[in-house]
Amino acid sequence: MSVVTESSTQNLSTLRMLTGIFDRPASVFKSLLTDRRWWGWFAPLLALILAFAVMSVINVPYAQELAREQAELRLADLPEAQAAQARTSLDTSLSFPVMLASTLGFGVVALLIGLVTQAAFLYFGALVTGGDDMEFGAVFAMSAWTRIPLAIGLLVQAVFLAVTQQGIRYPGLAFLVATGDLMQDAKNPLVPLLSKIEPFWLWHLVLVGIGVAVVARFGQAKSFSLTLIYALLALAVAVLPTLLFSGMM
Repeated sequence: MSVVTESSTQNLSTLRMLTGIFDRPASVFKSLLTDRRWWGWFAPLLALILAFAVMSVINVPYAQELAREQAELRLADLPEAQAAQARTSLDTSLSFPVMLASTLGFGVVALLIGLVTQAAFLYFGALVTGGDDMEFGAVFAMSAWTRIPLAIGLLVQAVFLAVTQQGIRYPGLAFLVATGDLMQDAKNPLVPLLSKIEPFWLWHLVLVGIGVAVVARFGQAKSFSLTLIYALLALAVAVLPTLLFSGMM
């Protein structure tokens, strides 16, 4: 890397980084190696949280409807007195404020855990495979920026919900194996597996590969291998709950 390139990337503004992640992601990741300000990781994280909040506000009414449908199926087997009592409890737990608060609370925690886990895996994975002169802070910031496509994906879903007025029951490629019976599909590990595979997640993986190559100073083969392992582990984590709990349904 030339001196001119370093000086041009180390002072990128947040706006330049937000636009650069689309067409010059390597320059954005290079700037993270020299510019250690907290805004470098907080800006993409804030964008992700805001996109999740927008999606949650629009999606909760559809989640309420789906939850009530599933609850009614279970209540149909109960005596009328017990079913009436259960419906009273559901009116509170499935109210818009409660569902929105729980969705935002658990969702934001899950986003943070996912980001930290991604950064930790890439950091230690790169160290084990010969990463050169890395710092966890740079890997964490890089990981946050690789999730910008996921934030865009949430906003696209929110727009789709607002325009069509229909909930998204089978995201990604899950429609290829879905039967339409939610209880049956909940037992099929291919549904969460294929739900994960969508354009914005694949874009995220491309950015992970570029980011690893820059931050760890890897060649294409090493960065591709580490990204592939990361992707396979992410798919395994998505499928694991179904494999563990499908027998209990």
